Amino acid sequence: MPLIHPALLQSVQPTSTAPAAIRAGVPFVPERFLADEPRELDLPDLRDLVAGLAAAEHLWQPLVRHDPRRRWYTRLVLSGAVEVWLIGWCPGQQTDIHDHGGALGALAVAAGVLDEDECGRDWSISRTRQHGTGAVAGFGTDHVHRIVNRGQLRATTIHAYSPPELPLRYAPRQLASLDQPVPLDRADVAQRGARSAAVAAGAGAGAARVTTAAPPTTDPFAPRPRAGHPRLTSGMSV
Repeated sequence: MPLIHPALLQSVQPTSTAPAAIRAGVPFVPERFLADEPRELDLPDLRDLVAGLAAAEHLWQPLVRHDPRRRWYTRLVLSGAVEVWLIGWCPGQQTDIHDHGGALGALAVAAGVLDEDECGRDWSISRTRQHGTGAVAGFGTDHVHRIVNRGQLRATTIHAYSPPELPLRYAPRQLASLDQPVPLDRADVAQRGARSAAVAAGAGAGAARVTTAAPPTTDPFAPRPRAGHPRLTSGMSV
């Protein structure tokens, strides 16, 4: 039986075979993502899933928290096919350099701006890309990176991984402790000012507006056993 955050219960695509409690609502989480048996999704599926959830501001905005003491996160979906996380980032918060254990993944920036330090096979940073509100990034099974909020504003992201709950691998400690990003691509440099201004304008008016359908240690980016799933909550995981 898939685990679904209560906030999404009214957004699962109705089907005749789905449990009665999840047969109503808008198809933000289509049935193919909720298989209980092991199943691997493809990258377009993951990108579409996080993009749709990020665009559904009314679903994630009441849930997300931004804790300056530590990065906040909660799991939205866990099935045999995928796991989905909602994460709140305060300025200065980041993950360690990591891969995803052979899983495909995607992230969507629901609000704010984050940097992604992409790394090579030697775990060293090869380039830094900036992802603003509405951006969607997908990554393959061998992708290595670090996500950082280097700005002055809070950010919110939604992440999906398939297959779910694979153990992550981390850079050697001496590399993971380095915090020197490489210069942004020319295209990113040109867009940084416009994106930052747009985020600032949105924050001044309240919550940043998502305009398009556009991963750590003991949190979403840590190894987790498949058996005995913990109950989903909207608070901080430990």
